[in-house]
Amino acid sequence: MAFVPLLIHSLGYKGAIMTKITRRSALISSLALVGTGTASCAKPIDYDVEYAHGVASGDPQMDKIILWTRITTVHTGRVDGNWQMSETSDFSKLARKGKFTTDAARDYTVKVDANKLKPGRIYFYRFIIGDMVSPIGKTKTLPSGSVEDARFAVVSCSNYPFGFFNVYDDIAKQAHFDAVIHLGDYFYEYGRDGYGGKVGAKLGREHEPAHEIISLADYRTRHAQYKGDPQTQAVHAAHPFICVWDDHETANDSWKSGAQNHNEGEGSWDARRAAAMQAYYEWMPVRNPAQGTAREALFRTYSFGNLLTITSIETRLTARSQQLDYTNHLEAFKTPEGIGNFLKNILGDPARELLGPVQMDYIKTALKTSKDKGQPWRLIANQVIMARQHSPDITDYAERDFIKEIEKVFPKIHEYIAFSPLGLPSNLDAWDGYPAARERFYDMARAQGASDLLVLTGDTHVSWANKLVDSNEKAMGVELGVTGTTSPGYNAYFKDATEDYSSRIRAKNPDIIWTQSAENGYIDLQLNHAQGRADFVSVNTVYAPEYKTFVSKSFKIEKSDDSLTLKDI
Repeated sequence: MAFVPLLIHSLGYKGAIMTKITRRSALISSLALVGTGTASCAKPIDYDVEYAHGVASGDPQMDKIILWTRITTVHTGRVDGNWQMSETSDFSKLARKGKFTTDAARDYTVKVDANKLKPGRIYFYRFIIGDMVSPIGKTKTLPSGSVEDARFAVVSCSNYPFGFFNVYDDIAKQAHFDAVIHLGDYFYEYGRDGYGGKVGAKLGREHEPAHEIISLADYRTRHAQYKGDPQTQAVHAAHPFICVWDDHETANDSWKSGAQNHNEGEGSWDARRAAAMQAYYEWMPVRNPAQGTAREALFRTYSFGNLLTITSIETRLTARSQQLDYTNHLEAFKTPEGIGNFLKNILGDPARELLGPVQMDYIKTALKTSKDKGQPWRLIANQVIMARQHSPDITDYAERDFIKEIEKVFPKIHEYIAFSPLGLPSNLDAWDGYPAARERFYDMARAQGASDLLVLTGDTHVSWANKLVDSNEKAMGVELGVTGTTSPGYNAYFKDATEDYSSRIRAKNPDIIWTQSAENGYIDLQLNHAQGRADFVSVNTVYAPEYKTFVSKSFKIEKSDDSLTLKDI
């Protein structure tokens, strides 16, 4: 998000409510299953269980999908149960069923890779342990063959202390989405004394555990808190999720070998990263990596018949080089020669990596396959801003009151303001911090005939509509950036100068068509063979569970040959 993500990263920031089913009502429900082949489930067990974290589904394919729940119990041993899928909500006829086992080694989470399903079908699913029946979830497999259209809800940056997940609640109420695409920062790792802590204290939404999460137990507890939220449970029960992680699922500004928010005294980064990934695979409805595959390799492909392919990419833990910090190069900015050397040989160093060769080959295959199928759309589910964004001149902000407030927590703010007229890339944690890697990505995509990328991006807590062009000004597609589910944008820092700052960003950056910071929301993305539509849906508040929604901006996505264009609606 232009200058402010740089500032924020430098500061170190970066429908129906499911209720517990009583033992008596659950037993009645189980007994009603006689004749469906599950009557054996209707027997009491000698310990209480609860589905306190709801149910979820995700990682959909044409013939399979992940089903998830978590068992809350005082029992310390193994827990066995059954799962069921049906094309009707009354489960009068089962489409699939099976058994599951879980225990403390996986934090009593349950993950079923349900297969032998039909493409493009809506399924209902549930879990049964003894006489305890879970809430019912609704999911959908990917379609095959001729597909007329598809519709997605795109979300990112859901920070529990910063407010209620009203965005999730609104998405849960919509029956028309084929999937929810979550672009990362599903939760945040900070303690109560960190980012969002003061707001959380006011709203009664403080993080658990109270400290910054580091260990496996910590990450599990934080996942449990977010999954315990009723609005989170509602959206997961309503739609399948396509998930990628960003940095806060491990620690702020993470890269392959470390993170900005991992410091001395916090133990081994490798151990922390491993703990974070283990908890993520336990608690999220994503398919575990295939045997022999790196756990960091959370990149996947989702093909929707003859219409589109979504390729979700991983830009944090697989190959990313450490982010550069402008404060380490201030001397270079004193002369034109120094600036040129920084841009060409330091920032532009070809060795700086973001995706890595294994992932590049994977994306190459996905794009080529999509083109060979004749699909009109190729979507990239991406974490950080891909479009070029350079800092506008804000030297006249130096004495403004909001800068004085920022200075209290970030004394170097005036050094950043001083070099803002240089127009340097504004966010070195984004693709701008890895320009050679971006050009390699564009070159690879173009070689597959894919210069019409539709890139979906999170991370910044700001809404964006951007053109994508390479270093030779050749078009590569468009980018839609989604604001935060609750996390605040740069309006939280620039206050009454927010609109002025937005205007300066657009004036400085011709690749930026539109940007908006003051709202939380999601993108309602609709695609057919001829064109697409993106509605930026906003909620009027995240500070109370009662809210209203409105569309803050709409764009038509026009296709012409192998290019994309955004047009105001």
